[in-house]
Amino acid sequence: MRCSSGSCRTEYRFPWMGGWLHNQEGKTYERNLLVRIPGRDRRRAVIMADHYDTAYMHDHYDRAEGGTGARLSAQGSDDNCSATAALMLGARPFLELSKRGDLGCDVWLLHLTGEEYPAEGLGTCRMCQWLVEGTLALHTLSGRRHDLSGVHIHGVYVLDMIAHNIDNDRDVFQIAPGASPESLWLAHQAHLANEAWNHSTAAWNRQPPRRRAGRGQRSRDGRTIPALARHLPLSGEVRPHYDPRSTLFNTDGQAFSDFGIPVVLFMENYDINRLGYHDTYDNMTMIDLDYGAALAAITIEAVARAATEKPPGVSKG
Repeated sequence: MRCSSGSCRTEYRFPWMGGWLHNQEGKTYERNLLVRIPGRDRRRAVIMADHYDTAYMHDHYDRAEGGTGARLSAQGSDDNCSATAALMLGARPFLELSKRGDLGCDVWLLHLTGEEYPAEGLGTCRMCQWLVEGTLALHTLSGRRHDLSGVHIHGVYVLDMIAHNIDNDRDVFQIAPGASPESLWLAHQAHLANEAWNHSTAAWNRQPPRRRAGRGQRSRDGRTIPALARHLPLSGEVRPHYDPRSTLFNTDGQAFSDFGIPVVLFMENYDINRLGYHDTYDNMTMIDLDYGAALAAITIEAVARAATEKPPGVSKG
């Protein structure tokens, strides 16, 4: 899916950014990537969305931190490759559910472009614009156009930073719904998915070889895979948009909520001041694989539930 009217426009000008300039000149184009997995009702869809970050490392840029002013992109292992990995992991189970006829509606895997400044959330804003205007279309590599304007989106799950388990409040993540009753319904599906995961971990951890395994550890060098660990139960906290601990406002999810599209943000227990956020250290040494795997599984289960259960206002049949 690409910006159908040509270059994506921004509120502000950034001519010193090569990517921005090439986009405005038509040399390159911003694109969202969309995969559709069919359900029984092709007129409805639930979206599982992520993005790649476009942020640069503040410790290389900020002279007060010893930087040189260089705008170098962060590695982004947590922000937001962790969510991209979860999106890719979801493809297989959703396809299996689809083949069995168990998906009530379509599941869309949506990879959004340009979340951070200077991109200004281009991918999300354009997606919302197309949904509201009824002009959404999918453009394939072969040049075919698929009209999606008649599909009703009854929920969006946005993933942003899901694999760093902070040390001072561990094993917690946020379920942050937008400002609508439908968003709260999505959050309820996420809560049920969290409960199902936690209930299952007890049985899984009694089986070999995890029975004698300990708690997971991070990789010290970012390359060595840590030893097998016990499955990690997580505490998902539902944080409505008015909760000061909700960080929906700081993600793609806010735009969906503002446009009236039901949305829930999945995010780790966020700490903007921690090491490894928009800096040199956002690498694999900061990733808790067991925490990230658990949160990815909970998200996939939540999406599957939302695509199977009938949301409020949808008739039976």
